[in-house]
Amino acid sequence: MKFSERYGYLKPSEVIIREQITPEIQNAICTCYDDLSKEMNYFEGDGKEYARLEENIWCYFLNNRKNDFWLSGGYRIVSTRFIGDSNKQWYEKLDLIEMTINYFFNKHIYIRILGNFISNINAEFERLNFGYRIVENQVVEITSEQEIKTIETAIESNKENVKLHLNNALKLYAQRPNADYRNSIKESITAVEAFTREITGDKGLNLAKMESAGIKIPPVLRKSFEILYGYTNDPTTGIRHALMDETAEYVPGAEEALFMLVSCSAFINYLNSKKI
Repeated sequence: MKFSERYGYLKPSEVIIREQITPEIQNAICTCYDDLSKEMNYFEGDGKEYARLEENIWCYFLNNRKNDFWLSGGYRIVSTRFIGDSNKQWYEKLDLIEMTINYFFNKHIYIRILGNFISNINAEFERLNFGYRIVENQVVEITSEQEIKTIETAIESNKENVKLHLNNALKLYAQRPNADYRNSIKESITAVEAFTREITGDKGLNLAKMESAGIKIPPVLRKSFEILYGYTNDPTTGIRHALMDETAEYVPGAEEALFMLVSCSAFINYLNSKKI
């Protein structure tokens, strides 16, 4: 079997979605608008405010005539049709989400409803590994192309034991229906251990010992990564110890798992460069 078949290799660019909206993400966004419409109807009873939102999108986002918005017996459903339109660019669809947020932001009586909409969008983006989140009422990128390249380089340029752990970290991060963020973090840090073991012979992380092999790391940088290593061994995280209940005070999430995957990949790439 090929390496990719043995270890279930996944490309980071296929796991962490950016600069495109997949059908799954598209459906999830539309569902959030469906839920927003239902909540507005429940709040008001007549749905007029949601209709005004759709009218606002029709007139000031799509720049159409107001008279064409109203139909006999109802009005046009604009938002979900725009999101579902395959001819629209991915970033235009994110613009629409921002416009929706801004429309409700200054209408103080709808702050709770707006908060629910944002929470639902962010939850779906996290669930589907979309590289964006809504922060301070704006869509922001949380994963750059360079970070994805960092993971790919670490996977492609190392021995199979390191590749195995990084691939497992990626697979656990992308796992459906529920990602395993704790074990993804564990696999990321284990990849670093596997890399250093080839040099020091120690099972754990011994960066100080690597200097005898000619790999010198600035003391502050070494200390910083040792602290990060300590985070994965902290009993309160459940990463290296018995799993904690999901209702515990601290549960590692998608952000920590992605941060560790990128950070460990970058550190492995750094150590590789020091070997040359």
